[in-house]
Amino acid sequence: MSGKFNKRFKRLTIALTFLVATSSLAYLLGWSSVLMVKEVKIEGSSETSLLIGTLNKQSIAPTVGQRLARVNVRSIERALSELDWLDNAEVSRNWVRSNISIKVSERVAIARALTNQNSIVNFDSSGFLFTPTSINQKKNQAALPLISSANNAQQDLSDVALLLQQIPADLEYLIADLDQISITKAGYILMSSAINNRPVRINWGTVEQIEQKFVVLLALLKLPENKAISQVDLSQPDAPIVK
Repeated sequence: MSGKFNKRFKRLTIALTFLVATSSLAYLLGWSSVLMVKEVKIEGSSETSLLIGTLNKQSIAPTVGQRLARVNVRSIERALSELDWLDNAEVSRNWVRSNISIKVSERVAIARALTNQNSIVNFDSSGFLFTPTSINQKKNQAALPLISSANNAQQDLSDVALLLQQIPADLEYLIADLDQISITKAGYILMSSAINNRPVRINWGTVEQIEQKFVVLLALLKLPENKAISQVDLSQPDAPIVK
C-alpha cells in the first residue's frame, strides 16, 4: 500500500510542480512588470513615423513599457509586408534584451511611369509596381528612366511589369542600362538600353510569346555579325529583324 501511495504522491507532486511552474511562467510573461519592452528598434528606413503610424492604425504598434509577451510580432510583420513600397519586413522579439526589432528594406526603383490618374508609380527590378513613399525613393525620381504609354493605360504598365519580371538573368544588364521604355498604341514595347556599352533599341512587340523572344534575342547576340547591333525587332519572333 505504501508503495502505491508513494507513487501517487510523486505523480501528484510532479503535476503540482508543473502547474505552479506553468502558472508562474504565464504570469511572468503576460502580467508581471519584469518583462517589459525596453526598446523598439527600427532599421532599414528613415520613415519610422510612417511605419509606426501604420501600426497604430491597427492598434498593434509596440511601445516601451508594454509587456513583451503581448507584442503581436506576426501581426506587425504582416501589416508592414502589405506596404507596397517595402520589399521586406522582419520583426523579432528579444527576451534577454527586452527589445523589439523591426527590420525593413525599401524597394529600389529602376524606372518610373505616370498612371492614367496622373500619379507617379515605380518599377523595381522584379517588375513590381509601387508608389514611391520614402524620402530616398522620392528624391531619385528625376534620374529614373521614364516608361511612357501612348494609350496612357494601366494595362500597358502591367505588360511592362510582366516583361521585367520574366527577363532572364542573361539579359538583366538591359535593366541595369535601361534608358527608356515606351508603349505604342498597338501595345508594342520599345526599350532603349545598351549592349556591350552600345546603345540599342529593342522592339519587343506585345508581351505575347515573350519567353520565345528572350530565347531569340540571346541566340542573335551570340552571332559574331551582331556584335555591333543598334536595333532589334522581335515583334515577330519567328522573323526577327536586326540592324
